[in-house]
Amino acid sequence: MSDTLLIHYNIENAQQATWALCNNDGELTGKITTGSLAELSEASADRTSVILLNSHCLHINQLQLPTQNLQKLLKAVPYAIEEYIADDVEDFHFVVARNNSRTAVVGIKKATLNNITQAFKEAGITPEKIIPDALCLAADDGEQWACLNYKKDSYLQTDLRNGLIISHDILPYIVNSKLHDEKQDKPKKILLFSEQDDATSFDQLKEKGIDDDADIELINIVYNSHPLVVFCGNYKQAMPLNLLQYDFKPKRKTSGYWQHWRLATSLAAVWLVLHLGLTAFQYSQLRDANIITKAKIEKIYKQSFPQSRKIVNPRVQMEQKLDELKGSAGSSNKGLLFLLAESFGTLSHDKDNI
Repeated sequence: MSDTLLIHYNIENAQQATWALCNNDGELTGKITTGSLAELSEASADRTSVILLNSHCLHINQLQLPTQNLQKLLKAVPYAIEEYIADDVEDFHFVVARNNSRTAVVGIKKATLNNITQAFKEAGITPEKIIPDALCLAADDGEQWACLNYKKDSYLQTDLRNGLIISHDILPYIVNSKLHDEKQDKPKKILLFSEQDDATSFDQLKEKGIDDDADIELINIVYNSHPLVVFCGNYKQAMPLNLLQYDFKPKRKTSGYWQHWRLATSLAAVWLVLHLGLTAFQYSQLRDANIITKAKIEKIYKQSFPQSRKIVNPRVQMEQKLDELKGSAGSSNKGLLFLLAESFGTLSHDKDNI
């Protein structure tokens, strides 16, 4: 299986992206590159591409909804989430995924998603999925949270289907607020990913984010150069919330090999039609010939045995009559020769009349 091309993309730099190859085990197999979409197009040739979209343009939430039916969920989400979004929900595209007893929701403005897909289309890139980068950290349900500092932003992921991007300065306060939320499951540990050995961020999160009496382990992890080294190991958990679904599901392109086989397929279809037509014509001729032959046999039978009124199978009946004649005493041989002579005469007469 070929490696997947992971693309980190921010709509604020619409013609630029950062990318790297990732194997099936979630390990980077190539260098991390930042460049234009034109440069990315060359790297994406013949590869499966997945966009990890910067979550600033996304609304990520979890809702308690009374149904598990997908169609009903999609109809209910805009009404249930309306109070959390300042803009008109009719302008949003939503995707959903079940997360235990809750429904995970990711929303994006339709115009924004159209702009993203159009930018990549113009660059000759066809992504298979677009997923939120805030859900590509190392959090899991009930065990650990994950934070990541990148430039002036901080990511916070509290479970597999819930995450957000906030200002770096307020991360400790948001963590503290969520730890005191009765509806929020408390983690056993919190991972803090930093671009460098940032003791200040670690100390601030420990002092202002986690109470002294909280039995939570805080672990600082340093990563190099770009969050893709963290995202690559966890992006698959965000796949159910792929934005390219429903109205934005990409249309599959037919294989280029079909163009080469189209003429051959068309010729084969024409040959098949002609063959079937010829077969039908030959069958019609044989059927007509069979009808004529059957009529001749019946005519000979009637001439040979004029006393017979009912003809079902003239051949079988003829054989039965001949057997009777063979068994007759005295003049049977003479009678048989007479019948044969009459029969040949009739056939010869019919042949002259054809």
